[in-house]
Amino acid sequence: MDHRRPWNALTHSRIPFIPLLVIAVLAAAGGASAQQDAFCICLDPTDPNTCGGNAVIPVGVPTPIWLCLLEPSGDQVLAWEARVTDDRGADTISGEWCLNGGLDVDSVPGNFVVGSCPAPWQPNAAGVITFASMMVRVLDDGVPVSFFVGPIPGSISFPQGVPGYVHTLGFNTPATVCSGDFDEPVFSINGVVAADVDTWGAIKSAYSAGPSAGR
Repeated sequence: MDHRRPWNALTHSRIPFIPLLVIAVLAAAGGASAQQDAFCICLDPTDPNTCGGNAVIPVGVPTPIWLCLLEPSGDQVLAWEARVTDDRGADTISGEWCLNGGLDVDSVPGNFVVGSCPAPWQPNAAGVITFASMMVRVLDDGVPVSFFVGPIPGSISFPQGVPGYVHTLGFNTPATVCSGDFDEPVFSINGVVAADVDTWGAIKSAYSAGPSAGR
């Protein structure tokens, strides 16, 4: 049986949103314009301007980050799939993704093929759907960590090599990422991420000095 097809499943618990009191979020003036059907990682799922880019997080401060879909073209999501990875070292950050509803039916680490049950995901007032969250603890703030979202290799649901979701049974909607390129990080911690200008309609590269993080 192929395990890369989204279907309905049980609901998991949520990580509550914690206000960002001591985190410096570094973004260019003007923020980012909306992008339809884009996976991204956000510091605040109610504010798309915190999606993508870089966050400076001190050592030992528990901080939630959110895996989101920005501006879905449908008014609900029944299932979704994407590969979500990061380049952390052994002593850089700790934290694991916790699903915001649904059940992951792909056992490969980093691969998420998730179906909703009992209710579909719906966008909030900002046009953002939160699929998962991670409580991050920084262990070494001198080493940047980059996060990537991309396609699941060998996907049957999205053979064109993209992540995606289902808003209506029988229709699979391909998605992109807020960096504009699956090989570019969508988010970084204590590093630098430059978003694609054409994708966002604004330059978000005015970050603090530091080396760009690679895979």
